[in-house]
Amino acid sequence: MRRTCLRLLLAVALIPLGGCADPATLQGAPEATVLAKETATPPVPVLRLGQEAAIDLFGNGLAGVTVTGAELSPQAAGREHLVVTVDIKLLKAGKPVTGGPENFVFRDNAQATHPAQVSDQAASPRLRAVNFTTVGQASHGRFFFDVPKGTASGGYVQLVTGKLVHAVWQFKT
Repeated sequence: MRRTCLRLLLAVALIPLGGCADPATLQGAPEATVLAKETATPPVPVLRLGQEAAIDLFGNGLAGVTVTGAELSPQAAGREHLVVTVDIKLLKAGKPVTGGPENFVFRDNAQATHPAQVSDQAASPRLRAVNFTTVGQASHGRFFFDVPKGTASGGYVQLVTGKLVHAVWQFKT
């Protein structure tokens, strides 16, 4: 049992500051906060583009994560790419933690989720996974979400570890 718990702890890339919520709790979310339904989980703040989320990291570290921009790019066959720009900076060192595009999901206004994708053609420079170890270490880059046309506005870029949501940024056109 102890070994299983240790493996689970090692799998966690980010531990939330002030709580977390399952992505399903974002349905019908108010603008100021996202309240977890049917759980005792604290609310996850809904941030505006450009606002930094201070995220507690495994081992008492602290990172600043900011979605600095998001824009729609029309694609063929009724699809759009929501291209997102992100800055990550290690503010306080703890145990090494890896952060990158795999920590982001988009929940569109139809409540469907979309994983982050990277491509130098669609979103350059692409955000790469970085092993954060030293205070001041930073990562900057872009990734995209492939979404059905008309579903991005009002959706949320979510910073996640597995099913845990640590922070969300609302996208509005």
